[in-house]
Amino acid sequence: MTIMNHVNIETGTVNIAVFNQTDAALAALREKYQVVPDANTEDGYAFVKEGIKELTTLRTRLEGVRKEVKEPYLQAGRIIDAEAKRITTELTTLEEPMKAAKKEVDDRVERERQERIARLQAKVDAIKAMPGQVRGKSSEEIEAMLDRVGEIDAAHDFFDLTKEAMAARQAALDELTQMLADRLEFEVNEKARLQAEAERAELQRQLKAQQEENDRILREQQAEMQRQQEEMRRQQEELQQQREELARAQAALQPSAPVAAEPAKSEAPAEVVAAKPAPTTSKAKADNRQWRAVVVDKSSLIAAIAAGYATEDLLIIDQAALDSLANDKRNSLELPGVVAQPVPATHAA
Repeated sequence: MTIMNHVNIETGTVNIAVFNQTDAALAALREKYQVVPDANTEDGYAFVKEGIKELTTLRTRLEGVRKEVKEPYLQAGRIIDAEAKRITTELTTLEEPMKAAKKEVDDRVERERQERIARLQAKVDAIKAMPGQVRGKSSEEIEAMLDRVGEIDAAHDFFDLTKEAMAARQAALDELTQMLADRLEFEVNEKARLQAEAERAELQRQLKAQQEENDRILREQQAEMQRQQEEMRRQQEELQQQREELARAQAALQPSAPVAAEPAKSEAPAEVVAAKPAPTTSKAKADNRQWRAVVVDKSSLIAAIAAGYATEDLLIIDQAALDSLANDKRNSLELPGVVAQPVPATHAA
């Protein structure tokens, strides 16, 4: 058995004779070979050659001793390594089943942790998606979603993802709050717009109804005017027929009188006075009598006013205006439903 006592591990020194001898001679060698002479000279060349031989011999001998001294240590190392490997194999044989059992548990725990994190992440993602569920909806729905997000306990229900859950909850609250404010403003404006549209629609409906009523009244007025015009024509025809019958009756009462070109005009009732005055000569006496208007057919007069046959002064039935017109036109007055008559002298103003 080799006793390896050449190395002191604690002091980091070796106790080898050759090493000790060489180490002791190093001082003399340094002194001897400190200055290298000129090798170009014979003595210098011989000195350098002898120095190389001496130093090479010492170095070669030292290397051989090193290998010789080290070999037992290398052999011991190999023996130690082999023994350690054998023990390691035995230990590994015992360790591997336990490592496999531990790994199975660790894998299951990690898998369950990943599954739990996945479930928690899904819940976090659901929080992030909550504002999108009510985007564009009513303020009541947005407010209800805001309450739902506010009830989420992100600080205690999300374990590994507590930080992420709290951030998602706050982001959702901020987005929903802004969304609610925007929606409330929109609904106020929309309500005002709808109210304005309803008012416009109602005004248009009223205008349409008024227009329809006006059209109905106009149609009725036109129909009434047409009826009154037809009635006025009928009355004129009857008046003309009465005049012709009166003329024939007068002619029949005066058989000896020469046939006149026109029937003599007799004083007719106030309501049937002839519209045309009798022809006068330049020598006839001027007529200074006051005239007045007598309404014989109020419906015909109203129809004439409505149809625009009367003058602008007769927009309404005004007796003073009618008298003024009769005094101006006298027998020439041609106004439906009205005749002009002279005022008797006793009544003249």
